[in-house]
Amino acid sequence: MLVKDFMTPNVLTISEDKSMLEARELMKSSAFRRIPVVDDIKRVMGIITDGDVGRTSPSDASTLSRYEANYLLSRLKVRDVMTRDVITVRDNSAIEDVAYILYKHKINALPVVNEDNRLCGIITDSDIFRAFVTIMGIAKSCTRITIDVTDKVGVIADIGGMFRDQGINIISVVTKRNDADTTELTIRADLSQHGMDIIEQIREAGYDVTDISTVKGVE
Repeated sequence: MLVKDFMTPNVLTISEDKSMLEARELMKSSAFRRIPVVDDIKRVMGIITDGDVGRTSPSDASTLSRYEANYLLSRLKVRDVMTRDVITVRDNSAIEDVAYILYKHKINALPVVNEDNRLCGIITDSDIFRAFVTIMGIAKSCTRITIDVTDKVGVIADIGGMFRDQGINIISVVTKRNDADTTELTIRADLSQHGMDIIEQIREAGYDVTDISTVKGVE
């Protein structure tokens, strides 16, 4: 799955010559926490965050009047505060790569650029959660089967063939390495029309089924 499948294409932006007062009001009216700063052809020049607005706004303990505080913010430009070294991703990047970047850099959103390096969207941690739900098939009611298997070539094909032979639809497959030799395999499948015979078949083939649970969809 690619970034373009989950990003928000209509992005709220601001230019670097706008004031921090304008940036603050834009964030208040939109509830966005990060706004890309772009030039007149939509190239990303920087990014401004709610943290930047907070740092440049007088604190509640300030003796400045509201008028004076707003005047100071109106004199301060976005270019003076924005982060210029912006991490961006391409619209054809894999969604898992974006998840890693967000996790590694402890940020919650990334501007998305196209092949011309022009802004074409933004992707957030909420979009990553939505992608995870889609990939895992969590919205669908199913049976979740957890199997401990020896980590070797052909295991997934072997177990998948059992489902195929019984005409059972597999919704998702996830693997997690336990140690150097074993892997936990979690299969979500629709058994509503088939019963539990597939479980016995898996066990008879020598695989260790460690958990079986019915999962109700969350749509």
